[in-house]
Amino acid sequence: MSNPEGSAAGLSQTSQIVLVIAGVSAVAFAAYLLYGLIGLIRMVAGALTPAQTAKPKASKKTAMNKSKGSDSEAEPAAAGPTKERGPDLKSLIKAEKTAAKKKGAVKEDPHHELFVNTLKDHADTVHAVAWSRDGRFLASACEDMQLRLFDLAADVANKNPKFKRIKTARIPVGVGFGDAPDALAAALRGTPDTLVALYAPVVKQAGEAPQYDAKWTVGNVHGKETVLAMASVPSDAAVGRRGYIVSLSTKKDGKLYDMAGRELAVFEPNALANHDLAVSLDGRFIAAATFSSDVKIWEMKYTREGEFRGLIKAMNLSGHKSQVACVALSADNRRAATASKDGMLKIWNIDVRYELSEDPKVVLSVPLPLPEGRVYQHMAFGPPGSDLLAASYEGIVQLINLRSGDLLERIDAHDSTITSLRWCPVPRPLGGEQAPVFVFATSSRDKRVRIWRAPKL
Repeated sequence: MSNPEGSAAGLSQTSQIVLVIAGVSAVAFAAYLLYGLIGLIRMVAGALTPAQTAKPKASKKTAMNKSKGSDSEAEPAAAGPTKERGPDLKSLIKAEKTAAKKKGAVKEDPHHELFVNTLKDHADTVHAVAWSRDGRFLASACEDMQLRLFDLAADVANKNPKFKRIKTARIPVGVGFGDAPDALAAALRGTPDTLVALYAPVVKQAGEAPQYDAKWTVGNVHGKETVLAMASVPSDAAVGRRGYIVSLSTKKDGKLYDMAGRELAVFEPNALANHDLAVSLDGRFIAAATFSSDVKIWEMKYTREGEFRGLIKAMNLSGHKSQVACVALSADNRRAATASKDGMLKIWNIDVRYELSEDPKVVLSVPLPLPEGRVYQHMAFGPPGSDLLAASYEGIVQLINLRSGDLLERIDAHDSTITSLRWCPVPRPLGGEQAPVFVFATSSRDKRVRIWRAPKL
């Protein structure tokens, strides 16, 4: 039999060992928990310390208020300089659109008694305008690579006239009319060369409305030179009953093409730079203002049968002391106008027998009514028998009396530089007027074409 006392003593010893081990484990676990708790307290304290450190101190003014017994709480100190948050993308886009609208918004000039209309829809600089022979259509050439044809048959004051857009291969800088009333000739600027093209409505499929397309295009018109200006004379208006298109480069030559795109002639002003081109209404004379102090005039020659015979040098307009900036020819081929950097405006009688070496004569010479050093950029003779000259400088139009040289009208016509100025060849219907009136059109870098009436003399 086993000894009960020995068993009790052995069990007591084992229990003691177990209790010791359990006690040590409990102490170790408690120490581990305490260590973790201390670490957590340190982390919280570390996070709170910077916020307390960053808390601004009370200003001296606040301390003084407290010392005086103010019962209000101290005002927090003014915050230090902070970096402002910039506008977000949405705000920037909105601001840019608003600025663009303000820049593109052009105030019309309805207060001037000669103002008639503004033809809109242009998205960029309008380089040139031209009237049709009968005055019904007004064409424009725009930087947005489109020609526009406005129908002003009923009333030139119509605010919403019908018009057509004609897309071009390059930027059109000049426009004129072909033999058909809806055909447009254009000089196109671009790389690598200048193009001259004739656009006309074409029916591509039966039953569909006609669409404008290039009837013909001529390339490499001026080599590497840029086109300065162009003009066209329809056959029904031409003195030889043969219409043509003329293009002048900025530095070197001018070229003539018939209405089928065939080259007729080349002429060279022989100057360092060309400034302006003028063509008489019937196409008889072509004039070029250049870097020199004179203006050269050529004459178109035809056979009795109406065939083109040649372009000959007819006369020089010599008398200025500096470069001639612009030139104009009257509708009756009797007069020419020149404006020079010498500050003078001259009117010439060109109805002379130049074949017998008779020179043109100056009939009027007056100072330009402009600030010193300024000169006209475009000029155009008024209606036949009106003794009126329209001239532009920057965005201003001036109307000059050709008998006296007096300034009749000054019009703030555009918000930017005027690029073209053209009189309508015939009087047009104008709302509120019993009889048709003569009008002229101006184009500008401000994306507008405007129409003005002739003053009553």
